Amino acid sequence: MQETLRTKRVAELIRQEVANVIRDSVHDPKVKDVVITAVKVSVDLDLARIYWTTYNNEAVKGIQAGLERSAGFIRKEILKSVRLKKVPKLEFVIDDSRQEADRIDNLLNMIEKEDH
Repeated sequence: MQETLRTKRVAELIRQEVANVIRDSVHDPKVKDVVITAVKVSVDLDLARIYWTTYNNEAVKGIQAGLERSAGFIRKEILKSVRLKKVPKLEFVIDDSRQEADRIDNLLNMIEKEDH
């Protein structure tokens, strides 16, 4: 998704609002462990990809399903609280960069132990 100044601003606004709605209004306990890491918005504002992570790696599939079930509700709550002509469709995507960083860190630790 190409970024313009407008899409960056809208993405940051949506990131903040999604985090607030999840924290304050979504009652699914699985979804409460979510951290919103980034949002990318299409230039036409039709789609917002919301990247998330969790510290509960065993529950990723359940959390993804909960986020997908809650997407319509979250979008309606955003419509109530922000002044945008159009609120994009929300698509939740697991941000696996933290898991990848952990994996690389573990590999480096193993290499370091082998060298000693």
